[in-house]
Amino acid sequence: MKRISYFDNVKGLLIIFIIVAHVISLCATYYGYSNKILKINCLFMLQCFFFISGYFAGKSKSSKSKKILKQIKTYIIWDSIITLYYYFVLHIISFDKTIILPRYTLWFLITLITYQLMEYVMDKVPWKIMIPLAIIIGVGSGFIPSIGLELSLARSCTFFPFYAIGYYAKDLDVIKLRNNKRWKYIMIISSIVLVYFLLNNNNFFSLKLLKGAYSYSEISGNNLSLAYKRLLSYGIASIISIGFLYLVPTTKSFLTKLGRNTLYIYLTQGVVLKTFITNHWMLKNQLLGSIQLFIITTIITTILANIIPKLKLKVGGAIYGRESKSFA
Repeated sequence: MKRISYFDNVKGLLIIFIIVAHVISLCATYYGYSNKILKINCLFMLQCFFFISGYFAGKSKSSKSKKILKQIKTYIIWDSIITLYYYFVLHIISFDKTIILPRYTLWFLITLITYQLMEYVMDKVPWKIMIPLAIIIGVGSGFIPSIGLELSLARSCTFFPFYAIGYYAKDLDVIKLRNNKRWKYIMIISSIVLVYFLLNNNNFFSLKLLKGAYSYSEISGNNLSLAYKRLLSYGIASIISIGFLYLVPTTKSFLTKLGRNTLYIYLTQGVVLKTFITNHWMLKNQLLGSIQLFIITTIITTILANIIPKLKLKVGGAIYGRESKSFA
């Protein structure tokens, strides 16, 4: 499939926001500062990634079974590498954790496998049924305490509506809508207003609710109120995500190249972050320390993202699976 600079730019910018989110998440605990920017990130970065993943999946002519097997292989390999590194080098885990409980950022891969399995159903069910059903699944799953971190099931349910919208993008005329200039300005202005409101009302959404990894019983508040807020978060996240997608440039830039290797940046950034935090290789000043961690992580992961594909070619693809279209 021919690469489109716009989508590479989107992914390049999103991977920067993901690194920022993880830096803030770790440094908020390390230095003890507010996580309000993290909450804003949680309202568009993963939603956009899953939308794009669904969009390319809907256009893909590849065998679903082959895609799923490659994704499973990628997950098992990287889970093994990261587990060994965390155990023998950082000494921050034990081997009690099973492979069905993904480590740190690897939950994304399991969620994509779940969605790829759901494609068999989506191919047979029209969007008018599936998208409302996806929203019901996302909101309703929070009521079930057993749906949690195992197999990333809670997050898979929570973010499923965005993957489904991407998968049915052709039927929904999403691209045609994007070219509507009036709609563009309405969405950008609405996004700015919502971001401003949320920055000034930090307690409006719980971070646990936005992360999508927990049942309502694990979050402070009434279950029905939390379900309503999750439904509301879908609407707000959609507006902010659309506003973000409108602002991404369509021409080639440094983001274009960055967006071509986002899988490997995503897989390695958690390791870099955990290494610096665990070993306390941070500056004492919280602002400088956070900037330091972001810059170093971006540089190291970008270098690794360029080395790993070359290594993969040298070993003839025997070890690493090809990069999935969700990140490619």
